[in-house]
Amino acid sequence: MKLSFLYATSLLLLVFTSCNQLSKEEQEFDVLMQKVIDVHDEVMPKMGEMSSLIKDLETKIDTTAQGKSYAKAQQEVKDAYDFMMTWMSDFSDKFPHEEEGSKTDPEKVSSQIKLLKEEEIKVNSLKDQINSSIKNAKQLLEKS
Repeated sequence: MKLSFLYATSLLLLVFTSCNQLSKEEQEFDVLMQKVIDVHDEVMPKMGEMSSLIKDLETKIDTTAQGKSYAKAQQEVKDAYDFMMTWMSDFSDKFPHEEEGSKTDPEKVSSQIKLLKEEEIKVNSLKDQINSSIKNAKQLLEKS
């Protein structure tokens, strides 16, 4: 009796843990999602700095050649800022928050992985654009 109870308990435990394991596709999705979120989390704190740079550059803009270079740098920062805002909005539309443990079919996971790979490219491009616009603006402001 004791042996059959242990056997039944072991079998139930095995079935329960098998059902809770993520498929290979779900694991890939989770890894990709984390990569995208990590890049977002890296650049998100720079939004305040970008706002400050936009304001700082505004005071330097005039009709001279130097003033036009400030305008160009400001536009680059604004474009990067807008890219971030647009990317975040688009991303939340494509990947709305879903309940933890909600079931997804393999075809949906596969299509979401494809979208996430595209988003990974976009968010890395966004990171590069943000970093280069900040660097350029700071260098220009240091010269003045």
